[in-house]
Parts: sequence; C-alpha cells; structure tokens
Amino acid sequence: MLVYLRSHSQQIGSVLLRAVVCSIFVLSSTLVVNEARADGEPVQDFLKRLRAGGYFDTSITYLDRINEYPGVDPSFLEAIDLEKAQTYIDAAVDARSATERDEYFAKAASSLSEFLKNEDHPRVSEARLQLGKLQMVRAGQLLMVKPDDQKKALARESYLAASKTFDTIVENLRSKLKEMQGQKIDASADPELAARRTQYRGEFLDAKLNKGESRRLAAMTFAKPAEDGKKLLEEAVAEFQDLSDNYDGFVTGATSLLNLGQSFHTLGEIDKATDSYIRLLELPDLDPLRDARFQATTGLIQIALSKSPPDYQTAIDRGQAIVKDVRPNEKQLASVLSLKVDLAKSYLLKSKDKENLKNAETKKAESEGRQLLVEIEKLPGDHLEETAELLGGLGIQIAEVELPKAEDPESLDDAMDSARQLLEVSESSTQAIALLEKQGSDDPEIATQIEEMSKQVKEARLIAIQILQRGITMIGPSTDLELLGQARQILAYLLYQEKRYRDATVVGSFLAQTSPGTETGLKGGLLALNSFQMLLSEIPEDQNGDLVGQIEKLGDFLTSAWPNDPQAAAAQGVMIRLAMQKDRWDQANELIAKMPAGAERSTFERLLGRLLWNGSIMARRDENLELAAKQLADAEQVLRKGLEGMDADSVENEAMQAALVLAKVYLRSGDSRQALAVLDDPTYGPVKLVDKLADEDKLAGDEDAFRGDLAATELNIIVARMTSDDGDADAMLQRATSVMEKLQATYQDEEGQKRLIPIYVGMARDLKEELDSAPENKKAKLIEAFRVFLNRIAQTSNDPATLQWILQTLVQLGEAAMQPAEVKATGQAAELLDTAVSTYGRLQESSDDVSLSIQYQYGRAQRLLGKYKGSLDTFQNILAEKPMMLDAQVEAATAYEKWATELPAKFASKSYAAALNGARPGADKKNIIWGWGKISQLTSRDKKFEAIFFDARYHVALSRFLWGRSAKDTKIMKKAESDITKVVALYPDLGGAKQRKKFDSLLREIQKAVGNPVTGLPPNS
Repeated sequence: MLVYLRSHSQQIGSVLLRAVVCSIFVLSSTLVVNEARADGEPVQDFLKRLRAGGYFDTSITYLDRINEYPGVDPSFLEAIDLEKAQTYIDAAVDARSATERDEYFAKAASSLSEFLKNEDHPRVSEARLQLGKLQMVRAGQLLMVKPDDQKKALARESYLAASKTFDTIVENLRSKLKEMQGQKIDASADPELAARRTQYRGEFLDAKLNKGESRRLAAMTFAKPAEDGKKLLEEAVAEFQDLSDNYDGFVTGATSLLNLGQSFHTLGEIDKATDSYIRLLELPDLDPLRDARFQATTGLIQIALSKSPPDYQTAIDRGQAIVKDVRPNEKQLASVLSLKVDLAKSYLLKSKDKENLKNAETKKAESEGRQLLVEIEKLPGDHLEETAELLGGLGIQIAEVELPKAEDPESLDDAMDSARQLLEVSESSTQAIALLEKQGSDDPEIATQIEEMSKQVKEARLIAIQILQRGITMIGPSTDLELLGQARQILAYLLYQEKRYRDATVVGSFLAQTSPGTETGLKGGLLALNSFQMLLSEIPEDQNGDLVGQIEKLGDFLTSAWPNDPQAAAAQGVMIRLAMQKDRWDQANELIAKMPAGAERSTFERLLGRLLWNGSIMARRDENLELAAKQLADAEQVLRKGLEGMDADSVENEAMQAALVLAKVYLRSGDSRQALAVLDDPTYGPVKLVDKLADEDKLAGDEDAFRGDLAATELNIIVARMTSDDGDADAMLQRATSVMEKLQATYQDEEGQKRLIPIYVGMARDLKEELDSAPENKKAKLIEAFRVFLNRIAQTSNDPATLQWILQTLVQLGEAAMQPAEVKATGQAAELLDTAVSTYGRLQESSDDVSLSIQYQYGRAQRLLGKYKGSLDTFQNILAEKPMMLDAQVEAATAYEKWATELPAKFASKSYAAALNGARPGADKKNIIWGWGKISQLTSRDKKFEAIFFDARYHVALSRFLWGRSAKDTKIMKKAESDITKVVALYPDLGGAKQRKKFDSLLREIQKAVGNPVTGLPPNS
C-alpha cells in the first residue's frame, strides 16, 4: 500500500524508495510455488536463503545453472525468468547507489518481459503484477528529490503504463475466475486447482487496487491534480468504490477505503473523503489494516486542520486515540511518522489559540506537540525536513552531531583529573564566548569563532560526563568518599549545564542525602533544586503534581540538614513560591515567618499580600464573603509588614505596585483615609514614585496600565474621602480634577489619545468593582460624588478619550443607582443616564470615529432609560458591522424582552418572539439581532462563554413563558417548562448555585401558571 503523502508536492516529491519497493513487492501468502529439490534441498528455500543473505549474484548464477540439477520440477524451470526478476528486484532494494538500482530494475523488467512471452504459464498474472508494480516504482524514482516538470511527465507516463498493465491483468483474471465459477471445485479432491483459484482471486483484487492507485498517482503528478487529473481520479474512484462496496470482506477491499478517501480528498469532496476514512476506522483493528488506519487518521486530521478556523481539537482527539495504540514495531513506519507530524501540528495550532484558551492549556498543548516532534526527529524518513522546521519554530534547532567518545578512565582519581581539566576548558571557553559576544556577533568572523568555541564547550562537557559516569563505578572499600562526593557534584553541575535536568536532580539529590551537613552535599542539593525548578517551568501546572511533591521533600531536607546556611534558605523560597502557586496561603505565610528578617522576607511578604488581594476578589465574585474578608485582612497584614522599614533608595517597581494594592485593600475595607496615606507615603507612595521611576527608566511592565490603575485607584479613594465625615470635599474635588488633568497632559498627542482610551476603560472597570462592593448606605453618596466630579471634568474637556470615559462611567453609575428589580431608570439613575446620552452627542460632534464599544454603552443607556427602539437601532448598527459582538447581541435581546413588558398584548407577543428568535433581517435575509435562542446555540460549544450560555438558556425559557402568559397560551408556557427541563437534563448544575436558583424560581412560576404540581428543579446529585 502506498503511503498517503502529506500534500501534492510531497506526494510526488519524496518517496522513501526502499519502503515503497518493499511494500509493493511482498508476494501474497496465497501464492502457490511448487517445491523442487536440488541435491536434496528444496530449491525455493535455498533461493530464499541466498536472497535474504544478500547473495544476489550467487542467486542469479544458481538460477542460470538450475537446469543442471536433477529432480527440479519442470514448472519451476519454466519460471526461471520470474525468479530472476524477483532476485533483481531484491537487489535493487538493497542497492547503495541510484545507478546500481536502475540497472537492477532494468534487468528485472527485462526478465519479466521474457517470462510473459509464455502466456499459458499459471504464474503469468503474478508476473504481470510485478511488472505493473515495477513500473510504479520506476515512476516513484523519478519523483524523488524535488522533481522538475519533465520528470513529473515521465513519472506520469510510467504510472499510466502501469495502469494499462493492471487493466490487462484484471480482464485476464476476470475471465479465468468466471470459467472457474462454473466449475464445482472440490478443494480436497483437487487442492492444486483450489489453490490456483485462491491465487487468482488474490491477484485480481490486488490488480484492481493497483489499477486505481496507478491512476491516482498519475493524477498527482499534475500541478493541479483536481483539475488536470480529474478524469484519472474519477476512474480511480470507480475502482476503489467497487472494491470497498463488493469486496469489503477481503483485506484489499477494506484497505481500498483509504485509497477512496485519498481520491475524494484530492478532488475536494471532503464529506465523501471523511466518510471513507471513518468507514475504514470503524472496521476491526486487524493487523493487515493498521497501516491504512494510520494513514486514514492522517487524512482526517488534515481535513480538520484545513477548516477555517482549524478544528484542532477534533484533529487532536482523532490522532491521539490512534497514536497511543502504536506498537513498538510500528514506531518507524512512514505512516506513523506522518501521523505524528500532523498531530504535533494540531497541538501547536492549539497552543497559539491564546484568545480562547487559558495559559496553562496553551502551554500544555505546546509541550505535547514538542514531545511528539522530539520523539521522531531522530528517526529516518520523509518527515525530517518538516519536523525540523516545526521544532525550529519552537526555538529548537536540530543538528546531526556525532557525540564525542571518551576513553575509559583507569580509576576514579584518573576520571576526576580528566574531568577537572575538561571542566576548566569548558569554563574558560565559556568566558571567551562571553567576551566575543560583547564585541558583536554581527561580525562573521566573530560569529564563526563563537560557533566553534560553543562546539568545544559542548564536547568538553559531554566527554567529562562520560568519564565521570564511568569513574564513579570504579569504587571500592578504600575509595576516598570526599573525592567520590566531589565527582558527583561535578557530574550534577555538568548535567545541569547540558540541560539534562532530570539526570541532574537524581545525582544532586543523592549527593545531598548521602552527605548531609557538608558543603559538597549542599551544592548537590542546590543543583538538584535548580534542576527541579527548570523542569517545573517546562511542565504545565496541571501535570506537575509529582514534581512539586519532590521539590517540597528536597526543600524540607535542605532546610533541616543546613538550618543556618543562607544558601539553604533558597530552598525555603522555592517552597514558598510553590505554596503560593497552589493557593496554599497559610502555608506560605508560615514559611515566610520562619525566614530571617531582611529584604528577601519582605519581598515574599509583598508578593503574598498581592496574591491574597487577588484571592479576595475571586472569593467575593464567587459570593464567598467570609473567605473574601479573611483574605483581605491577611493581605493588609502581610503587605504592611513587607513595606515597613524600607528606605527610599531600595524602593523599586515591585514595592510600588505592592503599595498600590495595599491602598486598594484599605479602600475595600472602608478606610479611605489610610488608603490615601499609603498612596502619598514619602517612601513607597506610588503617586510621587511613579514619575521618579519612569524618569530613571525603572518602571517595569506596562507603564500605561500602571498609570491607569493608579489614577483609577486614586480617584476612587478621593471620591470616598469626599463622602467621609472627616473629608474636605472641595480639596478632594480639586485633587480629583488634578488627577485627570495630569493624565490628559501625559497623553496629549494623537498617539497619546489612543493609549489613553484603554486606561480609561480600566478606570471605568475599577469604578464598577468599587460600586458593586460598596455598602448600600454608602453607594448613593459615592455615585453623587462621582457625578459632581464628572460634571466638572465634562465642562473643561472636549477631547474624545475623556468624553468616552465620562460616558462609560456615567452609564455604570446610572446602572448602579438603579434598584435591583427596576427595569427602567428613574430619579438619580435616570439623570446620570440622560447625561450619558447627551455626552454621546458631544462625542459625535468632536470625533468622526466613535468606537463600537462606546456605541454599545450608548445603546445600553438608551435601553436602561426605556428608549427601546432607539436602543435597538443602535445595536443593529453595531451588529451589522460586528455580528459576533456578544455583549451587544445580549443587550439587543434584553431590549426586546424588556420592551415587551410595556407593549399592549397584541404587540408584546411579537417583541417576545424577537427576543427569543431574533429580528432585523440584513441583506442576506438573516437576522442581524440573533435573539436568545441563537445566542445559546453559539455559546454552547465554548467553555469561556459558559456564563453567557446559561444566562441565554434562562432567558429562552423566560421570554417564552412571558410570551405565553401575555398571549394566554398554555401551550407556549408548557414549551417554556420544557426549555428548562431539557437543559437541566444536560447540565444539572446549570452554571452554579446562583444560576440554578434562578432556573428553579422560574420553573416554579411556570408550573404554577400552567396548573402543574409546583416541584421546581430536581435535586442536583
């Protein structure tokens, strides 16, 4: 079976001739060969042994003299030319040069032609099969190593010649089999005739398969196979379909599904190709079908990856299921290597999907892809060039390097002497490389020197590793244990330098365990610790559990064996980071408390405080208020400890960011006075420090993001101070104005305005979080203070970025001022939203290009004010330009749903239907506004849209219920009940306790309305 190659160019450009020839010329076990004897030994057995041993010339000589031996069966003598052809083919496969191989193939063709002159010989169909396959191999030869058009044309001629040969075989055998069909052959009475029928049947199926395959491969020699080779491909499809439909009980019929899929694939008939591949994979996993199964899976992966966007997950699921069952003897099959390359591509595509996947998922995907490529990059085959290219994209360069060989040391002392010398060479060369790199690697001569010296360094290390590994085995009762420890220490160091981290952890950990309290043991332990950390950085978080456990054990041992050593304290730091990584805050705090006072301990305290702050935010979002309060209090405590005692000269970016978080902690705790004091602290206060660090070019990370975060926090604190009994409202209002003026001054030009917009977006988001967390008795005061401040800013500014921020902030303030059950804004909320609408008018006057996100906020303001038609017009304009803007789709569906509550019954039904099924058809007659139904359909497949999906499913049921109630139609209301029961059957948790409670309440209301028993949702088991 010819391997399905990866693309048109590969299909015609790179064939592993040896593999192809071997697969093509393996004779079926059903063939019958008469035994003959020469000097008491079966002729065929002796001939096979000669060929297997590579004695091809001797085999030919033997065949030339076979008629001199007595007792040889006459039928075998008549097939001498056929046996010679087989011998020449075997010799061609074993040939070491193209010229020699061509000569053998030519002799094989000549012998076959000579044999075919005897058309009555029972093995003539076998000979024709070999001739056809030989013609296909010759075509494959021409396509090796990037063939030009002339070679492709010659290859096509050879494939077409082969197809004619197979046509003749098929017709000849068809007539013979028809003759036999009329005969009632008794296998026991006439075993020879029965065997011949079996032989003919096998050859017939083989010829039909190759009749189609030769045409398919001929088509692939065209630059555009689907166009220029369409007729050939259609002829091939006819043969393969006949085989797969009528002979699927035979191996040949089953494997023809692969060829059928490949032909459809080339023709662009993807559904038919997919069906053929899947039919093959659904067959029993028999040994003769395994190679075809690998190739069919490759075809399915290629189809999945050719979609837009690539369906990498389907490709991974299909490929991984097959790859995990590859047997040891199959790992070097061309089909398996090709499959692994495509599976690796699928993982690498997944690793690049940063938009839809979490960082841990993309890292894991890249690791899986890299591992597959590393597995196959040393195995011979067509895949090597593409494998190297893919690994190169991951920063891994493949070079064929012959490992240096070291002479065996005479003793451990001898090994140490040699290793020390090699280590000295390695270290001095490394220093020289560093000096050369400073001179500039752009100089070709210097670059060459660096490359040569780098090779010397690697060679010295590899030889030293080999010598030490052998020397360590040469120990006895009198061995100097200190010397042995030093040898292991150097070995661990060299392994670490060569990035053989797993080996380094083993050697280093063993050294630490066997030499506790010694300097050598400590160095070994630290090398192991560093190696563990490197491994940790390479392994996705969800797979590193065992590694973390090993690190913790080693860290505990190092701190107990060397309790007062500052180097061993580094293990404590690693353990603290691991505890933080696993969200074990109390454990991290305990470990930090055991550290001696100093800069390192303070750094860990600040880091822990920031993580606790983040944890409190997540706990609050999950409505775990008790945990949120505890983490907030713990964050305040450790952040304060981490910032106390610092002097101004030692404060850098990290400490300043910790101070900003501490200010947020105090604000969230309701202590705005203390929060402002932290911002203004003369040592670490970020208000003044940010400009100082920026001037010194020490403001690490995203400066815009930090300045925006600082401004948002400062404004929130200032507004909180304005509402406090001890706050100076006028002074705070002036300071708030200054904050905004400073931002505007920092980002004045056109580029600055672009940078200012995301800063303002972040500020608006922070404001919403503060309002959401504010006590109800204080929220109204905060909103009013912000309104006063925004009015002042609006009066003095016309720049688009500031107006956009004002509009967005006003909408959020207006929504926050509404009561929980309020549908349409009134009072203070309505005033704020009206101001937002008028601000949008000013923004349109000052800017020709209002972003979709600001138009979205404008539409929300209209909807919250009850201006539903205007709101829907706004959302229609947005969605006509960007249909996948989910927030706008949700708002539009909500607008229809809310509007229906105000409309007369006869119009309400139409509005509910629009909320459910969508509305506002576009030029393509499809609804621009999707409605809850389509929103739920399109978000059901993606985990990141889970919250939107369940909310949409809730509103599907709600809109339908309200529609039915408005229309007094019990049937519609019962359908709403079914909407809920169906979704709970598929997703029993319904997105969490809060969402489940909403579904339960709605279901009870529906059950009551339709007269059913009010049972609500079934228990969530």
